Amino acid sequence: MVAASTCEELLESEWGRIGSPDLVVVYIRSAGLTNTCVKRTLELLSVRLPDALAVVLSDRDDGDEVNRALTHGVRGYIPTSIECEVAVAALRLINAGGTFVPADALRSATAKQENKADSEQQRRLNELDLTPREFSVIDLLREGKPNKLIAAQLEMQESTVKVHVRNILKKLHADNRTHAASVANRLLGQEADQVVLSTPLRLTDRAQSPGTPKR
Repeated sequence: MVAASTCEELLESEWGRIGSPDLVVVYIRSAGLTNTCVKRTLELLSVRLPDALAVVLSDRDDGDEVNRALTHGVRGYIPTSIECEVAVAALRLINAGGTFVPADALRSATAKQENKADSEQQRRLNELDLTPREFSVIDLLREGKPNKLIAAQLEMQESTVKVHVRNILKKLHADNRTHAASVANRLLGQEADQVVLSTPLRLTDRAQSPGTPKR
């Protein structure tokens, strides 16, 4: 094991009998991976010691930092908050060819991605300008459910469902149920061909359906 204060000092070391390092642990303290010095160090290591496995030791453990580290080609991200035994096991795993990232950081990153996806979906839903009840109806319309099944599933009268469907068609500027489902899918970032109506279209719907020639 060899200790060095900087990357330059490490690269200028006389390896002598120990040879080039197999694994280099870079302690970046609380500096992030966007820090110029940190990025330069990792880039320098990848150029000057391409066969060495680079590992980041950091006082931070958030998911964004882990992802940034991995994009720089490091084989592990070890936060100083974990137990010493875990850190040693992580180094052994990396040295054996594996990759180590802290579980808490992964869970944090996953939660952020889910929250981001939920926020994006909510933004798109707001674009539809529908009431919460109409949201429930349009979801079932997108599944191809007829009014009778929608009424049973949402525990409302079929006549009420028809009113909601009329309002949905008006708000989405849709000609029919199929068109409304297509508009909702597009705003929700899903493919329209996932929607298949389980009930026959009326003749007027068929005549007005997008992509179907009028008789």
